Amino acid sequence: MFLTSALWGSSFLLMKYALVELDPFQIAFYRIFIGMTFINLLKIEHIPISKRDHVFTAIVGFLWMSLPFYLFAESEQTISSSLAGLVNGSTPIFISLFAVIFFKQKISNIKKIYLSTGFFGIYVLSFGFEVTNFNLSTGLLLALLASISYGFAANFVQPLIHSYGALVTLRMALRYASIFSFFLFIFNSEFLLPTPGGSLFHMLLLGVGGSGIAFLSFYSLIDDVGAIFGSITVYIIPIFSVIFGYIFLQETTTLSQISGVAVIIVSAYLFTKTND
Repeated sequence: MFLTSALWGSSFLLMKYALVELDPFQIAFYRIFIGMTFINLLKIEHIPISKRDHVFTAIVGFLWMSLPFYLFAESEQTISSSLAGLVNGSTPIFISLFAVIFFKQKISNIKKIYLSTGFFGIYVLSFGFEVTNFNLSTGLLLALLASISYGFAANFVQPLIHSYGALVTLRMALRYASIFSFFLFIFNSEFLLPTPGGSLFHMLLLGVGGSGIAFLSFYSLIDDVGAIFGSITVYIIPIFSVIFGYIFLQETTTLSQISGVAVIIVSAYLFTKTND
């Protein structure tokens, strides 16, 4: 759990460093392609996947990798890495919301209250404590869209992991994500490789660590203990992003941002722990 949180928490710092040389489309593609190459080098049992589950795996590849990886990298062109990591803390609330809306999960009235307080926390994180302040920056909006994308995709992951295992699910999701990100890359950017003196080291860490080891660790955690306990991982990511941003980039966070994330995390935790 802590390994996954630390790797994903550091990814916001690594994207900030990589943006010095690469654009967001390049960052998203290279981190996915490197992660896909790393995972496919591992010895994995061949398990046939149904056509229906290929579709779901492709959805996971796009909505949990290709799209949010680009959106977070794009957002960090205008906001700090620590703030991007804090916004990522809203993911569990969106996971719960989409489970209710699209996957027909029945919830009690107290869970509806926790969802409401979670969105109040997102408001405080986004706009601060001022009631009349509705100035949502483009970077923060992109980071929120990335978290929304995570929240929708997460509802498809657990059934796939139970059917095919963590490694097979991750391998296929990364393959689809590589294809999607490649097309986004070639149609929106120029061909530029990360250089040893520039972003290569950061991209290797992002690819092998953030897109390879971290996802495998998280999927394995979900398979072992279930999505509820596994989701605690996501609650810890903002803490690491703030620590890394402060240590390496001297980034600071506001009281309203920390307060908003705290409300989000507590609300999401109570939502998952409360029995209907």
